[in-house]
Amino acid sequence: MNTQNVNINVNTATKEHSGRYETAGLCEPETPEPWEKPGVQYPAAVRALEMEFIYLDDLNDLYAQSSTSPDELEQALYVIFGRMTELVQSCGADYKQPDKPRVSYEMAKYWIRGQRVAQQCFGEIGQRAWEHARYRLAFELAVEYSYN
Repeated sequence: MNTQNVNINVNTATKEHSGRYETAGLCEPETPEPWEKPGVQYPAAVRALEMEFIYLDDLNDLYAQSSTSPDELEQALYVIFGRMTELVQSCGADYKQPDKPRVSYEMAKYWIRGQRVAQQCFGEIGQRAWEHARYRLAFELAVEYSYN
């Protein structure tokens, strides 16, 4: 065998792979669910909020297929955003601050995401339901803070 025509790069020979296993999904790292990530303060609440977004996605599909009326959509949004409000208020609020209650970032990011989904996916109906949820959260935070 003539070794003069063979070029071997020792540094990359073992690090490169063909990629055939990646297409089969065998080398994909498992990403943890949002509630399983390290440092999650309220895993049960985060899991419940993630489920609410799955419900919103399903509801959006139903509404796009005209399977629900605008009144049914609005009622469903009130229920979903109501549950989100309860989770944020009960799990993510800190009432020990001297001036007003504070909502943890972990809960606030889902709340903000909910507002975007309401506006982008459900238009005016979503906006009305969201405004009601905002009012309800502010009211519940104020009432709970008044007891502390």
